[in-house]
Amino acid sequence: MKDHMYYANHPLMYLACAIGIILVLVQTTIILKKTLGCTKELGMDEDKIKKGIKTSALSSIGPAMGVVGSILALIVTLGGPVTALRMSVIGGTNYETMAANFGAKALGSELSTNMDPVVFANALWTPALGVMGWLIFVFLFGHKMHKVNNLLTGGRKALLPAVSVGAMLGAFAYFNVDNLIKVKVSPAVTVSGIVGFIIMIFCQKFGEKKLPWLKQWSLTFSMFGGAIVAVLVV
Repeated sequence: MKDHMYYANHPLMYLACAIGIILVLVQTTIILKKTLGCTKELGMDEDKIKKGIKTSALSSIGPAMGVVGSILALIVTLGGPVTALRMSVIGGTNYETMAANFGAKALGSELSTNMDPVVFANALWTPALGVMGWLIFVFLFGHKMHKVNNLLTGGRKALLPAVSVGAMLGAFAYFNVDNLIKVKVSPAVTVSGIVGFIIMIFCQKFGEKKLPWLKQWSLTFSMFGGAIVAVLVV
């Protein structure tokens, strides 16, 4: 039996993973098309829409760069094709590594650069099955989310932006509060969160008065700035 990396980098593995990546691109295109259609129904200003798209694209740089180091660890254990697929499907290296390791441990092994092919296969099934639920949900019900929006806003479309902003603030608050309470266990994480918060406020306030483009880069600067200061100080 060959080493697991033979199968991890096999042409058939590239083909199988390419199908999954294409599916993600198709879903993204459909959702983006419907989103732009909704902006016309709501009568939103086109300049603000373009600014929002640009800001979203720039804000994604920070989170994307944050997983680069973890991606290298996944490549040497799961191979390039699987890593590209998993990052396209969910993009969370912490989940991928943890789930794959659970699969390997189920067969009495560990996630490593030299695994039995059967252990490798089990390590792949675990993260795949773990995300299957929400992928199926998006595929079947993503085009009907306007009904959910109507339910949340009581049919008043003007409330939709407020509901969306509230959901984002809740998500960020959840993750940051979790970082703040780790002050004794992992002070670097807490310092990173606090410094990132300060940098975010600075970018927003200074961007309003002096440099408008600074607001668009605020998430990226706050993530990297918080991490750098935490490493240097703690």
